[in-house]
Amino acid sequence: MIERRSALAAHPKMMTATKVQTTVTDYPILELSERHGLAVLQVSAFASTSIDAQTLLTAALDLPAPAGNRFSGAADRSLRCVAPGVWLIVGPSHGLPTAASLRAQLGAFATVVDLSHARCALQLRGAAASRTLAKFCGLDLDLSAFPTGSATNTRFGHIGMHLTRTDDLPTFELLVFRGYAEFVFEALCDGAAEFGFRVRP
Repeated sequence: MIERRSALAAHPKMMTATKVQTTVTDYPILELSERHGLAVLQVSAFASTSIDAQTLLTAALDLPAPAGNRFSGAADRSLRCVAPGVWLIVGPSHGLPTAASLRAQLGAFATVVDLSHARCALQLRGAAASRTLAKFCGLDLDLSAFPTGSATNTRFGHIGMHLTRTDDLPTFELLVFRGYAEFVFEALCDGAAEFGFRVRP
C-alpha cells in the first residue's frame, strides 16, 4: 500500500507549532490544525437509484440518512449529504469500510471513489473562527445560518472546498484538494493573525 504523507508535514509553521499573539489579547484565541489519518469516500448514485443507494449506505455505516448539506454521526465519523444522491463519508481509516467493500454492498446503485490521498483536512476552532473564514468564504457562517451539523461544498477564495461545522465553539473542518493545502493553510494563518492563533501539528 502507498504510504500516506501529510501535505503540510514539512511546513515550517507545522514543524515548529507556531504561536502568534496580538496586542489585543495576550493569548491566541484560534487553533489551526490538520486532521490526520482520515478516510474520505465519495458515494454517487444515479437519480433512479438514489433512494436504494441511501438505504444500503446507511445500513452499511449504521448511521441515519442526513438532510441535504448536513451530516449525521459525529465530528470524527460522519456521513455527509453534499448534493442529491451524493454523499461524503469521513472518518478514521480504521473505522470505516473500504471503498472496495462499499462498492460490493452498493452494487449497481452507486459508485464509490476513495479521495483520501487527494484531500487535506484542516480544522479551525475558536471564538474568531467564523470571522477568519469569512475573509475567504462567501457563506453566511453565523450559527443561525450555518449551524452545527452543516456540511456543504463551497469555495475558499478561488478554489473549491468542503466545509463542515462540527460544534458551536465554533469548530470548522475544511476539506481541500491536496495541491492547494499550503495555500489554504497560509491564508488561514494570515487571516487569523489579527486575533492570535496557535498551530497544533
